[in-house]
Amino acid sequence: MQTRFALSRNAVAAVLAVSLSSLCLAQPAQAPNRSRVTITKVKPEMLNEWQDLQKNEVLPALKKAGVKAQTVYATTLFGDGFEYTTITPFGKYAEFDDQAPVVKALGAAPAARLGEKIRKCIVSNTSYVITQQTDLSNIPEGAPLTRIATTRVRVAQGKMDDCLNLIKTDVTPAYKKAKLTLVVNRRGLGTNGNDVTFSGPVDKYSELDGQPTLVKALGQDGLAKFGAKFAGMGAVLETIVRTRVADLSF
Repeated sequence: MQTRFALSRNAVAAVLAVSLSSLCLAQPAQAPNRSRVTITKVKPEMLNEWQDLQKNEVLPALKKAGVKAQTVYATTLFGDGFEYTTITPFGKYAEFDDQAPVVKALGAAPAARLGEKIRKCIVSNTSYVITQQTDLSNIPEGAPLTRIATTRVRVAQGKMDDCLNLIKTDVTPAYKKAKLTLVVNRRGLGTNGNDVTFSGPVDKYSELDGQPTLVKALGQDGLAKFGAKFAGMGAVLETIVRTRVADLSF
């Protein structure tokens, strides 16, 4: 469950302009803050039915089974349409040795029937693990983010460790000083482990017309210096805007 500098399209352009096409980091030393991310593509003609099943049958079953939290984002204007991202935190991989939460709550036969109804509504889904890089993020306390821009970068093989100190010294402190939100996640099982995402809020789309977030944090001179240090270390793959679906989140 997929959380991905809050780089707008302008920010990506600024990054590329100074040859910064990736950001890199290593796994944190503290206990991991992991989530399972599921990307679901829904059939357009079945969207209402899928949403009703999630709201009225899946969510009550998850809560009954003891699942503590789930956040669902819908891809909006920029990204694949009818795509939903479900993020579910978990503590240990051993949790997946137990029954699936819906099976635990409903029983095997009712869960199978529910699964069949859901499968009729979707084109595909895929799941992978993300680990939040808490020492590289800046997440102020407050209400959940309503809309986020997530930039995914693919770090070149063997460059993660080399970049950790630069992220800590050049990026995270600047975001903290500027009081800007930064959520950094590294992908794991189920996808490319060299992919890292950087997410931040987009309260209004008009913000995308303004100064890129990375420039706000580092300044133009700082961005140029930072870009020079990271030149050739990877590639920006995509930037997607997602909106939190309150009815499907808890």
